[in-house]
Amino acid sequence: MKVSIVVPVYNAERYIAECIESALGQTYGNTEIIAVDDGSTDSSDEVLDGYADRIRVFRRPNGGTASALNYGRERMDGDWFKWLSADDMLKPHAVESLVRAADAAGRPEDHIFYAEFDHINEAGKKIGRYTRPEPDNNGKSDFDRNAILLHHFYGNAITSMFHRSIFERCGPFDESIKFGEDYEFWLRCCLLHGCKLHLVKKNIARYRVHPSQLSSKRSDEIDANSDRIRAMVLEQVPVGLRGRYAEAAAQIKQPVPVSARIRAAAYRALLSCVPRPTAQKAIRAYHRMRSDGLYVPD
Repeated sequence: MKVSIVVPVYNAERYIAECIESALGQTYGNTEIIAVDDGSTDSSDEVLDGYADRIRVFRRPNGGTASALNYGRERMDGDWFKWLSADDMLKPHAVESLVRAADAAGRPEDHIFYAEFDHINEAGKKIGRYTRPEPDNNGKSDFDRNAILLHHFYGNAITSMFHRSIFERCGPFDESIKFGEDYEFWLRCCLLHGCKLHLVKKNIARYRVHPSQLSSKRSDEIDANSDRIRAMVLEQVPVGLRGRYAEAAAQIKQPVPVSARIRAAAYRALLSCVPRPTAQKAIRAYHRMRSDGLYVPD
């Protein structure tokens, strides 16, 4: 089975070479790498040109992450779609681990596979490990899994892989959403089309945290955006089931202690008002506190 690794790229000159090298270094050989330069204004295009003989490179006007992902999806040759952000990296066994999980799953075309990952800083140094969320969700009923997802996002996108037929059933990424397109897609696929988020208990990626990333720059909008996404998807659920989901999500025990939520709020505020070196120290400290795997929205 062929896996297409799609990399949306926007002003990632500092990190994109490491990202592409990690995709090229996979132990699973039947892959293609599609980089979509989404209107970068830095030297990302020059870096990508250096890989043009080993990957497929496309350039287009800036349209956002969802638009770039859809552009890559429309041009992929593989049966399986693998998302990789331009500032992150895959470990060598990443695709192989996901493929093995798909081979072992019943009806793998119904699953969105995701896995565990490390946090790294700007320089690529490990600063924490994310060993969860919700390791027992695989054994829960579809309704319970969906209620948990409605209550909070889980299933980091850079570790995800799913069959291309899911796009045919569920539609593309929603290009009207400026960020959080992964959460909307997961909710739409699972609540409306019967897909399942499936945790692969392997650590397969390195997720980079830095002050210039989108989740840091727009942290004050994230909670409101997530609420809008939930409401938008719930409106499409049949009325009776919609009420059950809303009630079940509201009754789920908060997975994050109040102290962790306070730390998250302080972290977001700090990143917006301190110099970069200080912000990096804050990121390292924050992610050490997160390394127990408790879910905190990014």
